[in-house]
Amino acid sequence: MKRVYVPNAQLGMCRLQGGAYHHLAKVLRCCPGENVEVFDGKGKSFLAHIQTLDSKEIRLALTKESVHTPGVPLCLLQALLRQPARFEWVLQKATELGMAEFWPLLTERSLQTQPTSPKRQARWQKIVEEASRQSQRNHLPKLQACLPLEEALNQQPPNCQLLLLNESETQLLLREVLRETFASAKPSGKLAVLVGPEGGWTPGEVALAQQKGALSVGLGPCILKAETAGLAVLSILQFMVGQLG
Repeated sequence: MKRVYVPNAQLGMCRLQGGAYHHLAKVLRCCPGENVEVFDGKGKSFLAHIQTLDSKEIRLALTKESVHTPGVPLCLLQALLRQPARFEWVLQKATELGMAEFWPLLTERSLQTQPTSPKRQARWQKIVEEASRQSQRNHLPKLQACLPLEEALNQQPPNCQLLLLNESETQLLLREVLRETFASAKPSGKLAVLVGPEGGWTPGEVALAQQKGALSVGLGPCILKAETAGLAVLSILQFMVGQLG
């Protein structure tokens, strides 16, 4: 069924203009009398019947509310990449994989040294909304502001398990950590994966993350690119928590 994102949607009548109107009327080419699905990005979805559609507005009747319970929150803290398109690809695919939060990071080896502009942040938010719609997600990932690594680490809750992916790590592998983490039950808090830029983490950044409680973990003999490492681990975690496969 065709879907559209409508923040704060509720049962009853709904009038759509702007971007939501354009998506239904011009992109999906919906017609009066057609049923579509509306989701609010916070776990609710609705069956919606298109009553009228004119050149500026669509009127919908929202019925049959469904509430979707989220699973274990999985978060990705991803350093900015050299090519913006690759970073946006990570954001899109991580959303499709069920990521709950996305934290863009400024790191010592990031080419960009200043927080992203409001225009870029708005573009990222649009990517998140579009990927959520296409992948049938009812919970929109929370897109955080671009922050330096230390500030982002300081904002994580005490019960968050931080996994810093480190290609130089040979003593502690991801599979060992996950075996222990899921030995008895699913984690009670969120799981967060930290991925560095193309040049990797500096020793100082690794030490900083460990001081904040992060585990520096390796992925074994596989050397993955900065844009694929986090997605690979998110896929594994989704399998472990029962949301994939």
